Order: sequence, then C-alpha cells, then structure tokens
Amino acid sequence: MTKKIKYIISVIIAIFVVTFGVNATRSLSGSNNSANESETVSYGYFQSLTEAADSALRSLAQKIQLDKFTQQAERLADNAAKYLGTRYRYGSTGPKTFDCSGFIRYVFRQEGINLPRTSRMQYREGEKVSRDQLRPGDLLFFSSPRSGKGRVGHVAMVVDVNEKDNSLTFIHASSSKGVSYQKFPDGGYYSRNYIGAKRVLPDAPTA
Repeated sequence: MTKKIKYIISVIIAIFVVTFGVNATRSLSGSNNSANESETVSYGYFQSLTEAADSALRSLAQKIQLDKFTQQAERLADNAAKYLGTRYRYGSTGPKTFDCSGFIRYVFRQEGINLPRTSRMQYREGEKVSRDQLRPGDLLFFSSPRSGKGRVGHVAMVVDVNEKDNSLTFIHASSSKGVSYQKFPDGGYYSRNYIGAKRVLPDAPTA
C-alpha cells in the first residue's frame, strides 16, 4: 500500500470519527446538567479534531496538486529529451530544426499547452518564480546578442533541480549546440544574461 493511499485512508477515518463523535455527543443534550457539561467538553475536543481533519484534507489536496504538476513536468522533460542533438535554426519551429522559443513551444504543445511564438512573448505568460523556488517545467529567460543586454532573447526549460546546492539543469535549443542540456548557474554566459523565470504549467501548485 502506497503512502498516499495510507494517508487518504487515515484522513477518511478521522473524518468518520469526528462526524460520529459530534453527532453522538449532541444527542445527549438536554438530559441533565452534568451531561450538558460533558457534551461541551466533548464537542470542544471533537471540534479540534475537525480542524485537524480540515488541515489534513488541505494538505492532501496540495500534495495531489503537486504530484500532478510533477508528473506533467516529467512528461515535458522526457519529450524534450527526444530531440537532443536536433540542429538549431533561427525562426524554425521543428521538429527537424528549432530555434529556442520554437523548441519550447513545440514541446509544450505536445502536452496540450499553447505558448506564444517568441521568447519575449512567452516571458509575458504565467507567474514569476524566484531563483530559489524553481522546479522542473519552469521556463528560464535570458538576454542574447540578438536581443541586446537586459531584453529577453532566449528561453529554456528546467528539467532537474539539485536541492543540495540549488543548482539546476535546463534544456534548450542553443545556437551553437542545438538542443542540449546546460547547467545553471554556470558562472559565465548564462549567469550574466539571466533575466528571470516563469511558471506556465496550468497545474502549478499554490503556495
């Protein structure tokens, strides 16, 4: 039995106990003063259990949402990896050749997610993500020689995050290497030209 299934069962049992217990104590009301006092104590106890159950349900919902997001990000990474080595060509949208935004758009469309054509327009999508909160599936944006310093001209997708040092690996269509992996930060070109990150997956977990 998986941890998720065990967790769901425990939450269901907790809700059953709370519901049964509250109904049972309420049925005692009006019998006598001591019974009423007992009901007050019991109801307060079960009310705290109800709050705990609600919290557990919220936690479960967040976990399910995160799992769905993670699975979708993994599919994106797997599909993107199929095109490793594909040549770069400016203005190309694949699948035989790609430019950076054409590659990202192509991969996301395979997952049923439509993104704008250019990296600059893609940067307008989704929610901003801080450097220390990046997850696989997030998009990274950089300036390029063509766009000029400080202006979006290149896009890549995070495929792996090293939690020990917060470094990551992204996949992109590089003008020099074609579709390839790149470590980040690299202490060089990509670190100097990094602009920001966006989370565009529709099943992104909430804070």
